[in-house]
Order: sequence, then C-alpha cells, then structure tokens
Amino acid sequence: MRLLVILSPTDRWGTKMEYTRLRKFLHKDGYIRIAPEVYMRVVQNRKTSEKHYRRIEEVAPKTGTVRLLRLTEKQYNNIYMVSGQMDHQEKTVGVNCHIML
Repeated sequence: MRLLVILSPTDRWGTKMEYTRLRKFLHKDGYIRIAPEVYMRVVQNRKTSEKHYRRIEEVAPKTGTVRLLRLTEKQYNNIYMVSGQMDHQEKTVGVNCHIML
C-alpha cells in the first residue's frame, strides 16, 4: 500500500517556513518526492497509514492544502508513465512489493 501526500501551499506570509518544516518532516519520515509537491511512502496496511495520517495532521500548516491519498499496489501499478524512467525505488518495490524500505 502506498500513501501519497499532495501539497498546495499558498503565498501568504509565514507559510513558506511551515511548508519547509512539513517537507523536512516528510523526508525524515521516509517519504520520497515523486513530483515538486507530491511525496510518497510505502506502508504495510490501512492501520499503519492511519497512523501516518495522524502524524501529518500534527505537522500540517494551517494555510494551504495538504491532501492524503491511500493507494493499493495494484492501483499504483496502473500508473501510465508517458515520459521519463522509473527511479530505483520504484524498480525495486515493483519487483517485490513486500520489501521494507
């Protein structure tokens, strides 16, 4: 199962620091950046993803939008890549979806 975090920051004063703090938290918590404002993490099950929901709620800024999306491996594998290449983690997890990162 994968957890996607989609950020939509605003241009309001003081939000840059809050989103920087959130991005650092996501990086330290094991999320990888798959797009400029999209982060992804592999989680074991729904219960674990709910734990991460609560952790992100604590760090989330008050302005802007932070969306969380939970995808199964089958749903994630249906992503159609138009250009570019899969990164190392996608290649490794794609072969064995039970690998711990």
